[in-house]
Amino acid sequence: MASPADLGPLRLIRRFFDARRGDPRAKEDLYHLRGVLTFVALFAATIGLPGLLLAYYGIAGIRAQQDAARAQVANDAELAADLLGTQIEAEFKAFEDSALGRLTTGKSMHARLGELSPALRVVYRFDEEGQLAAPFLVAERRGVDEAPWRMAEAWRRAADLEQGGEYGAAATLWGRIQHRVGDPVARGDALFARARCLLRAGDVRGAEAAFGELAREHRQVRTVEGFRLGDLARFKLAEILLAREPDQGVAAFQRLIADLLGEAWTVGEGGEAAVVQRALDNLEATGTPQELVRRDRDTVDDRQAQLYWAGVLQAEMDSLGAKGRLLRQPTGKFYYTATDSAVWARTWTETDQYLFALDADLLLKRLRGLGEGALGVNSDVVVTLLAVEDPSPPDVRVRRPLSRAPQWSIVAYPRDPAALDRRQSEDVRRSLGIVLLSVVMIVIGAFLSAGLVRRELDAARLKSEFAANVSHELRSPITQIRLKAEALQLGLAETPESQARHYDVIVREAERLSRMVDNMLDFAAIERGQKKYNLRPGDLAATVQNVVESARVAMEMRVMQVEESYPEDLPPVWHDPDAIAQVIVNLLSNAAKYGQDAGWIGVVIRSAPGEVLVEVSDRGIGIDAAETQAIFEQYYRSNDPNARRRKGTGIGLTIVKYIMEAHGGRVTVHSTLGVGTTFVLHFPIQRPASLDRQGA
Repeated sequence: MASPADLGPLRLIRRFFDARRGDPRAKEDLYHLRGVLTFVALFAATIGLPGLLLAYYGIAGIRAQQDAARAQVANDAELAADLLGTQIEAEFKAFEDSALGRLTTGKSMHARLGELSPALRVVYRFDEEGQLAAPFLVAERRGVDEAPWRMAEAWRRAADLEQGGEYGAAATLWGRIQHRVGDPVARGDALFARARCLLRAGDVRGAEAAFGELAREHRQVRTVEGFRLGDLARFKLAEILLAREPDQGVAAFQRLIADLLGEAWTVGEGGEAAVVQRALDNLEATGTPQELVRRDRDTVDDRQAQLYWAGVLQAEMDSLGAKGRLLRQPTGKFYYTATDSAVWARTWTETDQYLFALDADLLLKRLRGLGEGALGVNSDVVVTLLAVEDPSPPDVRVRRPLSRAPQWSIVAYPRDPAALDRRQSEDVRRSLGIVLLSVVMIVIGAFLSAGLVRRELDAARLKSEFAANVSHELRSPITQIRLKAEALQLGLAETPESQARHYDVIVREAERLSRMVDNMLDFAAIERGQKKYNLRPGDLAATVQNVVESARVAMEMRVMQVEESYPEDLPPVWHDPDAIAQVIVNLLSNAAKYGQDAGWIGVVIRSAPGEVLVEVSDRGIGIDAAETQAIFEQYYRSNDPNARRRKGTGIGLTIVKYIMEAHGGRVTVHSTLGVGTTFVLHFPIQRPASLDRQGA
C-alpha cells in the first residue's frame, strides 16, 4: 500500500478513478489521504493562517509604533510637567490647609512644625502694630568682651578663693563686691557667685536667701554667657528643695520648665533651652514618667531648632520689612516671597500676621523628589525644577514657572535623546525578529507536536508491552503450580519420589512468583515515593549515641559543642536504627546550620508517660511561630533572611516527619526567635500500629 506522501498529482488522480471503479487498495490509499488532508486543513485553519495574519499585522504595526514612540515622549513630557505641577500645588495646598486648620482651631503654630511641612524652619507671629510677638524676642545682648568688672582685682581674688575651695571667704568677698559694683549685670553675677559659695560652704539657708533675692530682683538680668539670673536661681532653689523635700523639688522643677516653655525666648540666646534641659535631667533622675520628660524634650528640641533658624534668617526677615511695614492683606490667603535662603509664606488673621520661613534648599530638594517619582526613574522623560537663571537642558519640551515660587521653573526633557533613538531602532528590529520568530516557532511547534505525539504513542506501546511481558512471566509459574497440583490431585504422581519432585516444583515456582510480586510492589512503592522500614525493639539511646559520636568530629570541626544526656533505665523502643540515624543526622545538621553562631547543640533522651522523647536543641536564630508547621512541608524554606542565608534543600524535615510517622510517632518543635529551637521526637513505647500497615 502506498503512503499518502508517495502519491504524486498524476498518481493521485489515477488512484481516485481506480477507487471509483472499486479497487480496494486505491480506496485504502484515499482513506489515508483523507486523514492527511484533514490534518493539513486543520493545521492551516488553526495555526498557519493565524500565523500569517500575525506576521502581516506585526509588520504593519512597526511603523505605527515608531511614530507613537516619538509622540509618546512629547506626551510624557507634558504629562510629567502637569503631574509635577499638580503635586507641587498639592504640597503647598496641604501646607496652607494645615496652617489655616491650626489657626481656626486655636492650636499653636509654633509646635511640631514638621506636621505643617518638612521644610518649615520657623514661624513668626506679628501683632496688629507689626511688632514680633511670638515665639521669640529680638534683643541686643552683651558680648563676653562687655564684662570689664571681671578683670577687677577684687573680682579675680574672689574667684581664686572659690577655686581654691575657701568658699566661706569667697562668699564674704562676693558679698562686698555685690554692694560696690553699679552695673546690674555685675551685681547679679556677684550675688549668684556668693549664693553658689554659700551652698558649697554648707550654709544652705544663706544660699536659699541669696538665690531667692536673685530670683526676685535680678530675674531678667542676663549674664554675658546668655543665661537669665532668675532662671539660674530658680534652678538652684529647686535642686536644694529636691534634696530636702523630693516631692516639692519635683514640683519646683516642673513649674520652672512650664514657665520657661511658656515664655518667648530671645533670638541669639540659648540659656533658656540649657536650663530646661538640665531641669529635665533632674526630673528624669527622680523617676518622673518618661513620656512626660520625652514630650518636654521634644518641645525644647523643636524650640531650639526654631531659635537657631530665627537667628540665621533674621537679616532676611528684616529685609522683607516684617517690622511694622508689612501691608495688610485679606485673611485666609497666603502670599509668597523668595530670598536667598528661604521661601517666605505670609498670611493674616483678624488680629495677627504670621510669617512662615521654608528652607529653600530643602524645599527644592523635596519638590525635585516629587519630579523623580512623577513618571518613575525608568521613564524616557526627566522632569525637575530649575532656577530661573539656570540654562535649559538640550531638547527641552516643557518649561513652566511655579506660581507660588516663581524663582523656580518646571522643566521636562528627554533623558537621553540619542539613547532613545537607538532604543527605538532596536525596538523595530526586535519586533521584526519577534514576528519572524513567532512564525518559525509555529512551524517548529507543529513538527515538535507531531514528534511528541509519536513519542507518547511509543511510550504507550512500551507500557503495553511491559504489561504483556508481566502477564507472560506471571502465567509461567502459575501454570507450573497448577499442573503439578493437578497431577498430585489426580494421583498421577504415584511414587514418593515423584510426589516430592512435584512439591519441590510448586514451592520453587511459588517462591519465584512471590519474588516477582515483591519486585512489582517495590517498583510501585518507589513510584509512589513510599519506603519500607524494619522496626524492631531495641536500645534507642545506643542508636542515637552512635550517630552523635559519628557526627562529633564534624561538629568539632565546625566549633560546635555537643552536650548529651542519656538515661540508663530506658525501655526498649521499636525503631529502625538506620532510619532513626537518618533522622538524627538531619536534626544535627539543622542545629549546626542555624545555631553555629552560638556553638552549642544539646541531645537529650528522656522518658515520658507512654513514650520516649529525643530532644535536639540549638541556641540559634529560632523559627517564627507562624512557620513551625510549614517547615515540615516538602521543599519549604523560611522567609526569614537570616535562615535563607543558610543553604538547604527544604526536604530534610519532611523526611524526619515521614520516618517518625512510619514509626507510629511524631515530631514537634519549640522555638523562640533569637533564642533557639528544640525538635522533639516522640517514640511510643508500645508496638507501633504502623507495623500492621503496608509500607512500615
